[in-house]
Amino acid sequence: MPGLLGPTNPVPGYDAQTPRIQTPAPSDTSVQNIVNPEVVTRPDSRTDQQSSSDASGSGRARFDSSFMTFLQRLRESGDVPQTFLRILMGTEVSSGIRAGFAEEIGEFLDFLQMNEGELLDFLREQMQSASRFSGALFQALRTAYGGSQSELLKGEILQFLRRYSDYSSTEHLEGKILRAAEDIRAALPGRWAEQLTDVLAALENGVAAGDREGNLELLRNRLFPTVSQYVSATHDHGLARSLLSMLTLDVARYENGAEKGLLQSLRHLSALGVLPEELNTLSDGELLQLLQRTDYARAAGNDAFADRLAEMMDKALQGSAGPEAQEAFRHIMNAILINESVYMPLQHVMLPLNWNGQLMFSEMWVDPDAEGEKGVSRSDGPKTLRILIKMDVQPHGAFDVLLSAKGADVSISVACPSSVAAAEPEVTRSLREILERNGLRPGEVAV
Repeated sequence: MPGLLGPTNPVPGYDAQTPRIQTPAPSDTSVQNIVNPEVVTRPDSRTDQQSSSDASGSGRARFDSSFMTFLQRLRESGDVPQTFLRILMGTEVSSGIRAGFAEEIGEFLDFLQMNEGELLDFLREQMQSASRFSGALFQALRTAYGGSQSELLKGEILQFLRRYSDYSSTEHLEGKILRAAEDIRAALPGRWAEQLTDVLAALENGVAAGDREGNLELLRNRLFPTVSQYVSATHDHGLARSLLSMLTLDVARYENGAEKGLLQSLRHLSALGVLPEELNTLSDGELLQLLQRTDYARAAGNDAFADRLAEMMDKALQGSAGPEAQEAFRHIMNAILINESVYMPLQHVMLPLNWNGQLMFSEMWVDPDAEGEKGVSRSDGPKTLRILIKMDVQPHGAFDVLLSAKGADVSISVACPSSVAAAEPEVTRSLREILERNGLRPGEVAV
């Protein structure tokens, strides 16, 4: 019977022959693009197994590990502590600075001057503003998600969290949509831009009035068709079309964060038994008030440090400072974006301080779910926590502080500049006193 999947009828005896295939040796330079049959490769020649030596020193992109990618991006962002301190000390803004910007940096420096109590409030403020899903409601969702074996139920919980994330970002999304719409209008010529003038005015009024449905109607029925008609008529696949594609993503999130869908999702979780049934007895207004108590936008609005830093970055990058300061603020902004990215599920906290006239910069990466690790039982007693704090204290230099804590027992190892190490007995005694003053038992303290 002929082979139905072959291009011709089979030749008798052909299948019994052993084909002779000469594989070129890997060292044969006369053959290009040699394929090693013992190694699985990709069509684009990308390898997903790079050595650990490439973690940060190589310029190649990492694909095998989110953590390695995070380290690589972190290294490429530059020395953020040194850059931050140079800005605060004025060494990065000595030329090309506009009037008022130096005074603003001085005010920011005064804002960072704090004592022990103010430092605790400052740290707590940053941690709270960075935690979007906080409170009893989201703790119940975490417990249900971690204990459920149903993928359907987990999907429902994640769907609600996506809706809540978009709902709590409403103010941010509306600002992005308005800016994108204005950029699109500026990218269109003549009569096409004029058609969007009224749309932009109506959109601004709708945002001010909180009319989400009206805004979505304007975007769907007027802005999107106008730009689509322009692209079809002119075959211009340039800036306007690219901006429209970016706007589409924000509009999708804006629509997903509508109150109606959010409340339906919450009531559905209550009906499934994930949340207390009493939630179904609350009105829509009462449910929204419950959600707004943990509103990320409201919490972030209380972070004065983040607001002031963002204002300084904005002015510097728009030209209020010289080229050196612009580059410095750009490095800081890139580092913040990396730390807030999806590479690592950690909360990032920046601690620039003016402590008794000494400038210090420190960063913390905290796993907010560390206490809920699988296989760890609270009945086994307190876990041993290890914390590495890297600081840059001017004019002394860089410090690495390693804390090992189990309950109230704390050991400290400090790597410091030689100028500080010379006073090792005094530093050791001070560290022990600090631990004891805060109700902790000092273990080994090494400087």
